[in-house]
Amino acid sequence: MKVQKITYAPTPVFTRRAAGHHHTQTNTNKQISTGLNTAAAWFCFGVGLDFVSRGINFFKSPLKNSFAINGLIASTAGVVTGIKGLKNSPSSKN
Repeated sequence: MKVQKITYAPTPVFTRRAAGHHHTQTNTNKQISTGLNTAAAWFCFGVGLDFVSRGINFFKSPLKNSFAINGLIASTAGVVTGIKGLKNSPSSKN
């Protein structure tokens, strides 16, 4: 028998079920943190885009101007994603 100090705290032994439950809690906290970080990043991007887009006027209406700028960003992102998808598709590798 080994004598331990009074302040000795053994590491807890988790059963498979307890370990899975503990992992779920950590994963949930990570997902919430990731979601908050993503929301903050998009908010900052939107505010920055607003400041930049004030100098760019396609239309007199701010709403139409916003739609035009967001449409350009969305179409550019769609084209880039589509090109990457075509390059990585299984049919293009043959």
